[in-house]
Amino acid sequence: LLMSASATGVFTVLQLFPDHWGLIGGRNVPLGGSAKTHTDPGAFLANLSSLDNDAIESFNTDFGQVIKGGEDGQYVFSVKEATNKDLFQFDLSVLARVFGEKLKELNLYGCSGMQGNIEVFKAMNIKTLN
Repeated sequence: LLMSASATGVFTVLQLFPDHWGLIGGRNVPLGGSAKTHTDPGAFLANLSSLDNDAIESFNTDFGQVIKGGEDGQYVFSVKEATNKDLFQFDLSVLARVFGEKLKELNLYGCSGMQGNIEVFKAMNIKTLN
């Protein structure tokens, strides 16, 4: 009974600070259908309507520093610093759709689960393709 009461007290206090849950070690991950976008990089990218700074920051928070934007408006997508390369198992056409002509470097080295045709990037002005 004492253990139950103390655990209840802790959760009661934590409910007072939902916006600061991350400060005490938790993460604000939505539940339901949208939760998959925080555990699956392919689902995250497929659901993007636009590539803005908030989307990039959210993606990098969930999966590591994978997307880097340059001052020239071009992007680097590199799984070198990904938290888990095994999560990157989606079709290459998703990357082509999201980044379009704004992708200057692509590094998927170590992602054995990627699917699709690499030819989707041929027409793009990619300087480095790994």
